[in-house]
Amino acid sequence: MKLLVVTASVREGRAGEKVTNWFAQQVKSDGRFDLEIVDLKKLNLSYELSEQPPSQVEGGQYSREEDREWAKKVDSADAVVFVSPEYNHGYPASLKNAVDHLFSEWNNKAVAFVGYGASGAPYSQAAFALVAAWVKMDLVGARVGISEIWAAFDENGELNFADYYEHQAKGVLESLASKATTKVS
Repeated sequence: MKLLVVTASVREGRAGEKVTNWFAQQVKSDGRFDLEIVDLKKLNLSYELSEQPPSQVEGGQYSREEDREWAKKVDSADAVVFVSPEYNHGYPASLKNAVDHLFSEWNNKAVAFVGYGASGAPYSQAAFALVAAWVKMDLVGARVGISEIWAAFDENGELNFADYYEHQAKGVLESLASKATTKVS
């Protein structure tokens, strides 16, 4: 199964790369997924959307090359994990933008959320769930929520309270594997 892990923050000095790298290690330890990481900062999708709404595009034939490439990445994945901060009780505009560039590629896609922030990003995930439902993502209930992100990693780059967060990650991966396997069968 192919798992696409998306680093959602494009902010300078972001913690997203650390969190993504930690989660990627969890995926590798699990062993059930072929991992691909996409960083929205490097993907650099335009904030100006095409005239044709993505819901009217068939077969990934978007008018812009960047959208076609993004669509191929999402479409080829069995599941997607968004690694996202919580900003002002919401998720970043970069994540909303990445979702808005596509439509059918999200339909029935098994999706999970690895959030981080002051309180583990519960409001961010709740806000995201509304959009996920609209584009027909299959958002799993299991999630990772890393609190106090400014102190979550020690001076060696290791995640504090790793056992707790690893348990959450296992729940996410189990949920995604279950949904992705069901769809493949």
